[in-house]
Amino acid sequence: MSAVGLDGVYTGAADLIVDEARYAVRVRLKGSVNPFDGHYHWQGTVFDAPDHVNPGGAQVRLCVDDHHAVARLVERTADGHLMISGTGRPPYPL
Repeated sequence: MSAVGLDGVYTGAADLIVDEARYAVRVRLKGSVNPFDGHYHWQGTVFDAPDHVNPGGAQVRLCVDDHHAVARLVERTADGHLMISGTGRPPYPL
């Protein structure tokens, strides 16, 4: 089930697009407007991404239903998940 909770956290299914490859993943994302630059910044965790998908700052796309956003893979955590970050409209309905 995909939903934004009362705490503003989106948890659910998404598609991670790296180059031309599309991967079905699960995500946990949260965002807010940064008071210093006035832009919406969102970030979170990507679960179930293939091991060969490496972070390194390259742009990727994250899609949730009809919502799409450009993002950056920040790092792979010790437990193997990917950290993702984006600025602007998030890939989930607000």
